[in-house]
Amino acid sequence: MRFFEINTHMLESVSRLFRLTITLLIPLMLVLQGCTPVYKTTGDILVNYGRAEMTPYLLTYDDLDMACATGEAMTPFLVSFESVNANPTRLAVLTNSMAAVCAQQRALEQELRYIRAIQSGQTAEARDARTLQKRYSSIAGARLYESYQRAIAAYGEATEEHCPRLRSDFDEMVFLVGHLNGVQALLYDGAADNSLGLPRNIAAKSAIASRCLDNAKWWGAPGGIRASVWSILPMLAPADTDTWKLLHEAAQQGYASGVRLSSALYAVSAYSADNKEELRRAIREFANDDQTLDSDYAMLNAITQFTVRSISDRMWTEATGERTPFGALGSFWDDVAEPTTSFNIEDLL
Repeated sequence: MRFFEINTHMLESVSRLFRLTITLLIPLMLVLQGCTPVYKTTGDILVNYGRAEMTPYLLTYDDLDMACATGEAMTPFLVSFESVNANPTRLAVLTNSMAAVCAQQRALEQELRYIRAIQSGQTAEARDARTLQKRYSSIAGARLYESYQRAIAAYGEATEEHCPRLRSDFDEMVFLVGHLNGVQALLYDGAADNSLGLPRNIAAKSAIASRCLDNAKWWGAPGGIRASVWSILPMLAPADTDTWKLLHEAAQQGYASGVRLSSALYAVSAYSADNKEELRRAIREFANDDQTLDSDYAMLNAITQFTVRSISDRMWTEATGERTPFGALGSFWDDVAEPTTSFNIEDLL
């Protein structure tokens, strides 16, 4: 009998403990569930802040390393709010673009190391540099492609008959940057032995999408995208198209507007086509036009300068073993030095 009394007492204790646990858990679960709206609100605030304040501010920066660090740090943080139904898609087009700069810089350094190692006969060093170049190129391509995909997710694909609805200047800029990055992604995937397997029709789609933007308003860049694609895929160009003339005109529009994105397209196209005459012209003109830059888009100009200088660094390293000398962008190792006027030191006495 005593045994049953003890067990009955134990059952009553367990029952009270169970009821207490349930009583405590239900409010806790409600609190935790209530965090989701709080997180979403936080995400919405951050996204709106990023669009209204952070993006315009970052665009005025010309410190590419700062942009790189911001892109790598902010992209996963912002995108994490998708899990609570916030929508950072358009902002992620830009942050992925900045994050790609980090990998692009690292890929360039390894490419230059490879060239120097080949020139000095260091086979193992050259192989190692090429391996790292491909790794970083793959990362850059993936980030650029992510930027492109998010532009498509935000606005949809353009066709010959239809353009997505772009409600504001911000939307138009994001659309432009996303499609520029799509073209770049293909180049970096190629440098990484096509390890990403990106669809080859991105270039053609970006050329079509560029028609949805006002060429004059956006610094000649939409026309530059089309011309650069046509330089790679001439079968897509209208009959009797002078691609190099169009690229040069797009670059001139960029100079006039103070945002030189088209200069990068001009230089990259000439480098890809191994058109040395146009390439030197593109680099010289870029270097000679830095007096009327639009400070509101300093970051875009800084990215353009990195692209053009990277090509110059490759050319200089292949020819001399060293990158472009400091302050000498636009000059080349085989330039004929202008004669200096000789004078007699005694004339100064």
